[in-house]
Amino acid sequence: MKQGKFWKQAVIWVLFSLGLGGLATLLTRRGLAAFDALAKPPLTPPRIVFPIAWSVLLILIGLGYALARTRADSASQRDAATLAYAVQSVFFFCWMIWFFGLGLYCFAAVWLGGMIVSVLAMIRVYRRISALAAYLQVPYLLWCCFALYLNIGVCALN
Repeated sequence: MKQGKFWKQAVIWVLFSLGLGGLATLLTRRGLAAFDALAKPPLTPPRIVFPIAWSVLLILIGLGYALARTRADSASQRDAATLAYAVQSVFFFCWMIWFFGLGLYCFAAVWLGGMIVSVLAMIRVYRRISALAAYLQVPYLLWCCFALYLNIGVCALN
């Protein structure tokens, strides 16, 4: 793998991932403000933690995908990595809409369960290509599990 090719891909996919998160945030601004008024479960971090955590995670997601794309040995591996990245991206984007944009807290919790499955599938696909690409997704998986706890708590309390 040429280092230049990786870094070019990394910049593209990190920016794309951050842009997707930014668009979701922009579309859910009103719901983000309403989130402050909700009853929340114990262990809910201060609101400032969320954009920081998601920004770091979106960077790792973009880096992992760039690594998988550039280290893929075949078109089928690259296609599998692209599909895994795309599916988890759709789950992420829609979860933001369901939870923050529309306030569908219980549905969002179920959706987040599907998102966790999509992240696990992405890790599995990436692992066949690059262990590092897969390991870069572990913080995302852990955060999604924590988010599921928070989401279920919001659903139950509101």
